[in-house]
Amino acid sequence: MISMRCMIALVLLSPALAFGQSGAVEEEKVSNDNPARPLQMPPATTEVKEALDDFERFQRRGAWERALKALYSITEDQARRFVDGDAGFIVPVAQKRRQVLTGLPPEGQAAYRLFYDAEAAKLLAEAEGPAELANLERIYSAYFTTSIGDDAADRLGDLYFEMGRFDRAADCWLSILRDRPDTNLSPATIALKSALALARAGRRSEFAQVRADLVDRYKDDVTTIGGRTAAPAALLRQILEDDPAVGVLVETADPAPGTVDAPLDLGRPIEPDWQLRLAESIEAGMTPVELNQWRSTMISAAKPAVTIEGSTLYANYMGLIFAVDLNSGKLRWRSDAFHHLKAAASQQNGMAAGPGRFAILASGESVWTVTRDVKSQNYMATFHLECRRADDGEVVWKSTDLTDYARFDPNGPPLLNGDVLYVPAKAQPNPQESQPLPQQVVLAIQPHDGKLIWTTEVGVFRQGQQRYYYYNMVDTSPQPRLLLRAGSLYVDTHVGILARLDADGGGLDWGYGYKTAAPQSQMHFSSYNRVQQPQAVAGPPIEIGDALLIKGAQSSRLNAIDPNRMTTLWERTVSKDSRILSADDGTLFLGGQELAALELEARGLSWATRLPGGSLEGEVLVRPDGVFQLTPRGVFELDPGSGDVRRIFRGEDLGSGGGDLLLTDDRLLTVSNRAVTAYPRGAAGAEASTTPMEKVSR
Repeated sequence: MISMRCMIALVLLSPALAFGQSGAVEEEKVSNDNPARPLQMPPATTEVKEALDDFERFQRRGAWERALKALYSITEDQARRFVDGDAGFIVPVAQKRRQVLTGLPPEGQAAYRLFYDAEAAKLLAEAEGPAELANLERIYSAYFTTSIGDDAADRLGDLYFEMGRFDRAADCWLSILRDRPDTNLSPATIALKSALALARAGRRSEFAQVRADLVDRYKDDVTTIGGRTAAPAALLRQILEDDPAVGVLVETADPAPGTVDAPLDLGRPIEPDWQLRLAESIEAGMTPVELNQWRSTMISAAKPAVTIEGSTLYANYMGLIFAVDLNSGKLRWRSDAFHHLKAAASQQNGMAAGPGRFAILASGESVWTVTRDVKSQNYMATFHLECRRADDGEVVWKSTDLTDYARFDPNGPPLLNGDVLYVPAKAQPNPQESQPLPQQVVLAIQPHDGKLIWTTEVGVFRQGQQRYYYYNMVDTSPQPRLLLRAGSLYVDTHVGILARLDADGGGLDWGYGYKTAAPQSQMHFSSYNRVQQPQAVAGPPIEIGDALLIKGAQSSRLNAIDPNRMTTLWERTVSKDSRILSADDGTLFLGGQELAALELEARGLSWATRLPGGSLEGEVLVRPDGVFQLTPRGVFELDPGSGDVRRIFRGEDLGSGGGDLLLTDDRLLTVSNRAVTAYPRGAAGAEASTTPMEKVSR
């Protein structure tokens, strides 16, 4: 007899068992021009596509002058727009042009250089001072195949490297190695530069490949970089050994004693150190009728978005911001009283603001939030950004006071990198720009004053629908999520596009189109009786070596890509309501209506376990010693190898809607719609927790 767990596993991922089998129906290729897709990257004009087609037609006939003339009829503003590339990637026209030019046969190369060498040489001669970067980028984009294109790419790589844009530096030098076999530059030196840039960009597999070439192919060469002269492989090792940031790529030592996290032991009686009772504060003094009304609302089921900085937990509870001392559980400050959320629950327009839209981030002396006033009478009210002082909660700036943000509605959690705050946002239509549809953009912001550094359009939504919500219906639009990696900012829109931006300047490098649900094109109303389908929270891409793993919130596919080589590694069918939790030791862990584990090498299902309330949202702790999830019945601990439930730690959150688990060095924190609770970790904590729990209600 088939066990219940096996039945669940077959339901969850059974379509994937046929992945790669013969006879499977080949689905339509993802295209940026498909009107059934919800988001379109900035498209090139029809004239550009016709020019590319003309080039292909004329080059087949050997009419090189006409072919090249067609290609260079593309203007520079259109060269930055996007067309379909290979393997699902959507690429700039300039990249497509460079690709077709490097593939020219010898007779085409000769004709090309006859026509364009002089123009490229003029640009290179003028590449000095303020014009240096722009001219070199122009040559690399439009004239890489000319006689001096490799020299320009080498100089451009040097500039990018000095600017800390290691991804782009590596791409310049790798393009010389791969596409310019006729170069007069030293291949050993270019390979060495490539290896250094790849090391700093964290591109491990490409680094290993280039390093192998240095050891084997260029072992008899001698190169000089930075005043050092040696064989390329030896020189690479010397430089990397002096750079602690990339020394891990030379040899990875065993972890130092004490750096491995201690196991999380829930198999013993544990009393909380403290508990902040949110629901109790709001429900105090309610009549039975009021209590029933409150508990029937969406807001009563919402848990705060939280983050930890130092010894403080900061929370965004449906627009109410507060800070809690982690050691005592005492409130340090709050923006409003908790019971004011009761009044917000009576405003039906406030219910359309799904709890997942509220976000919080803290670093140093500042706290940033994505929030809105749920008491506002405006059904179409947008979210906004706020910056507060971490010590007392005083507002430093908010986007509603800054004119630059008039069109922007933040629609995803922010990401901080040093002195830049990145925020995904939806830009409302701008009649002055003849743009009738909203756009998905990314904002780069100065964290201390909110000043915009740059704004980049990722794509245009193919419909401008407005949705009105009544009673307990909430906005389930998926949120874009960000990932910063080696100087590149990845944006998973969760509506079919993963985009890569230059984190420094905001340039849009490329997009990857994955299969997703079609948009709803009409205006409609969501009513009390309308059933909303289960949807997991949107998560960021995750890194597995050099690969990125993507699972769109409205997609039934799991995609693994190599973003540096721009290739699709594999694709697998999964349940549409699943989400990526983490990957470790060859295993991918998924949430959804079940918790599940996938074996990465064979991509087969290892196990699937259904828990109370499902695993559609909430922070799940995935550790070598166990998988832990907060549910309405307590914290469930699963064996990561088999999915078996080892134990249930009941704790103090019984009857909640589940929520987040957070781990610090000395505490396990549970965050639910009822309370924030802190439990001590380890044996020492168990002995210290014999004193009565501190109960905090505000």
